[in-house]
Amino acid sequence: MAHDSKNKLSMVGGTKKPKFDNLLSIASWPICCLLVLVLGWSLLLNHLGNERHSMERFALKESGILAQAYADHLNRTFESIDKIALTVRFAWSLADGAVSLQQMAQKGLFPSTSLILVAVADAEGEVISSTQPLERPVSIRDREHFQVQRSSGGDRLFISKPLVGRMSGQKVIQFSRKMLDRQGNFAGVVVVSINPAYFVSAFESSPLGADGVLAVVGDDAAVRATRMGAHASADADTIFKQAPGITDYAGSMPLDGNKWFTDGRNRFGGWQRVPDYPFMAMVALDEEEQLGAYYGKRAITIKTGVLLSLLLLLLTASGTMSTIRLARSRRHAADIRQVYRVATEASSDGFYILAPVLDGRGAVVDFHVADCNERGAAILWKQRRDFLGKPLSHIYPARAFRRFMAILHGVMERGVAEDEFCIHSSDGSTTRWVHRRLVKSANGIAVTLRDVSDTKRHIYELERKGNEDALTRLHNRHWLHASLPGIIERARQGHCHVALLYIDIDGFKAVNDTMGHAAGDQLLQLAAARLESVIRPKDKAVRLGGDEFLLVLEDIRETEAAQIAARVVELLSEKFKLDPGMQSIGASVGISLYPKDGASAEELLQNADVAMYSAKQAGKGQWRFFSPDFYDSLRARLNIERRLRDAIEFDQFVMYYQPRVDMQTGQVTSLEALIRWEDPETGLVEPHKFIDIAEQTGLIVNVGSQVISKVCAQIEQWSRQQAKGIPVSINVSAKQFQKGGLQAELSAALQRHGLAPDMVEVEVTESSMMGDSDAISEEFISLQKLGIKVLVDDFGTGYSSLSQLQRLEMDGLKIDRSFTSELGKTRQGEIFFSAIVTMAHSLGMRVVAEGVETPEQARILKRLECDEIQGFYVSRPVPANDVPEIIAKPIKLAA
Repeated sequence: MAHDSKNKLSMVGGTKKPKFDNLLSIASWPICCLLVLVLGWSLLLNHLGNERHSMERFALKESGILAQAYADHLNRTFESIDKIALTVRFAWSLADGAVSLQQMAQKGLFPSTSLILVAVADAEGEVISSTQPLERPVSIRDREHFQVQRSSGGDRLFISKPLVGRMSGQKVIQFSRKMLDRQGNFAGVVVVSINPAYFVSAFESSPLGADGVLAVVGDDAAVRATRMGAHASADADTIFKQAPGITDYAGSMPLDGNKWFTDGRNRFGGWQRVPDYPFMAMVALDEEEQLGAYYGKRAITIKTGVLLSLLLLLLTASGTMSTIRLARSRRHAADIRQVYRVATEASSDGFYILAPVLDGRGAVVDFHVADCNERGAAILWKQRRDFLGKPLSHIYPARAFRRFMAILHGVMERGVAEDEFCIHSSDGSTTRWVHRRLVKSANGIAVTLRDVSDTKRHIYELERKGNEDALTRLHNRHWLHASLPGIIERARQGHCHVALLYIDIDGFKAVNDTMGHAAGDQLLQLAAARLESVIRPKDKAVRLGGDEFLLVLEDIRETEAAQIAARVVELLSEKFKLDPGMQSIGASVGISLYPKDGASAEELLQNADVAMYSAKQAGKGQWRFFSPDFYDSLRARLNIERRLRDAIEFDQFVMYYQPRVDMQTGQVTSLEALIRWEDPETGLVEPHKFIDIAEQTGLIVNVGSQVISKVCAQIEQWSRQQAKGIPVSINVSAKQFQKGGLQAELSAALQRHGLAPDMVEVEVTESSMMGDSDAISEEFISLQKLGIKVLVDDFGTGYSSLSQLQRLEMDGLKIDRSFTSELGKTRQGEIFFSAIVTMAHSLGMRVVAEGVETPEQARILKRLECDEIQGFYVSRPVPANDVPEIIAKPIKLAA
């Protein structure tokens, strides 16, 4: 008995620990399940709450942006209506009241819409003309807008409250302007009646959605016009429960549907005051529409959470039952498998194992899914139960099956393979990028899948930012160079045209200089928005950099490209509302067409740039198609500029000299130094072919410095040859003179060559005397103190005044050849010339007549007491070697 008792105790003691282990194992499953569920649902609900708040903030911001855009739209609309009233009033004034508004409407002078009616009433309030036929007499004498305009002392636009029009019989808002007769007395009014639906119907409806609200609210808080979705209404009561009493200039806030709207729907409201008119633009975006994506995602997320929770509960129940049911030895193996399953299901990677299917000869003809986790099936848009055990030939379509089998055969041979592929959901609404790694194992192939969609989206976002201008959000130059060749290739294959519109903003630098770079950036953003508004959805707008833009227009006719270019010029010429104030600019547009103007991206861009330059040359604010003739002339000009730079660098200029002769003695009193260019390509080049280009490019300053150096060196050489010392006058350009430092440059050259100051004279054009009077005076005084005489060249062709000549105390006037050529032809020519001579002598200046070519002109000039003459009659310009012979003896002049 004692022995039996001992055995029983041993058995009881032996079963306590297994029972305890079983209870602990059983309890651990529900406890872990509970912890995972609490933690998971807490994180999930917190994430959903944060996402909702983010979308609400975005919706409020979007409503504010739309309200601002709608306010700008209303401002332009009110301005257009006022322009109609002013146009009618002007036409009425020109025609002395004989105006037919019906004829004006038939000629397209008013917008072609039934929502606008224009009428003119006389001083008694009787309507005398209207865009709508007058079937009966209509009087507006008792209307508020008529009485206000009649009693008003000024000229202003009066906007009425909504009322029923006596002609249209519809609810309208009336805009009126006073008319005056020639004596300034009240003569009637111009009335533009607008159906309130006009103010809401023209605004883009797509951002509003089906239940978004658009409203025009007056300063009196009364709603003038409303629209819900695409349906406009003049009756606010159909949408609003109460008048929107908003007084702030702009803002946004959530709107309680039960308090604000008749349909009880919550909305996100934004408002913006119309800048120049007593109205508020209001936009209310429907909450359900704005948060629709969130609600859908939330439902899917919660559903997924519920399913995962149920799955977790099922796994917990399964594990608990297995723990109770199975023996210790089998329970250990089951625990390992369960842990493995939990680990694989919790992993972000999916996997499945493929086992080969062999034919009768032992060849692999297919694979079936031997095992997989839920993630592996889900990544492929499938359920594990529908995936497990299935042959690949039943899972994939025939074409996809053949491609996959080729990959699998390669893995069986090489052991490993990696690739990426794109897979679509069954309804085609969602795309997923998957990275796949395949490794051969003893029994088949192990496949690991990873969803890399987020990485792909990140890469796409980086590429987008790399192709987007940070300031304007337009495409940038990098995108253009990468995409334009492909656009041209599509046009070549489709036998259609591409147009490039090269746009340069005129006056942008002035905005930066006067208003600051922040205003300049704001201007570029607004200009970019206007450019996007004129192009079609398939076209692209590009910011090339600075103030240069490009429009890429695909599949377009030449006439359409011209219309868009004209619209660009028109839009960019309208004033911009910047933070510092209103600002006007312009635009020059150049157009090149594929294939007419080039077959490559580089050629089309270059030719569009050339066409834009042509538009600027035409006076800015213009548009031009590419012209090969203009391009040839521009290329020739650039070629001259390039060679001119070489001429300065390699000293290719030579000096010719033309004498000035005293009218009384015939003695040569001075020589004018005239530049010539010895071009190695074309020979001797006259100054009129290159001086203008040198002036425009600023190279004239360097050319002028070389002239001063060459002339002083030549005077020194003549003095060494013991030639007669004669002063030489040097032409100084306006840019060279106005930049300052001329006295210092001349003084240094005189000292370098050991010359007296009276051996050099300076000739300046009248344009050189314009500008800063004090600076000009200082430069003239410094030259005269040095002992250098200063003469006014080509007098009579510029803008100098007698007071300026007297103040600057010039030494002489050289009268332009255009006046000399008139001598002997008309009496008026002599009178004008004589007046200049008398004026110059009274100011103590000598007079030189330029362009003297005939003995008759010389005789007349002598009679008019002209001091000196210069021209072909005396001598043509000659090289330096011929000068000593010319100045050695007096020149015989006509008696």
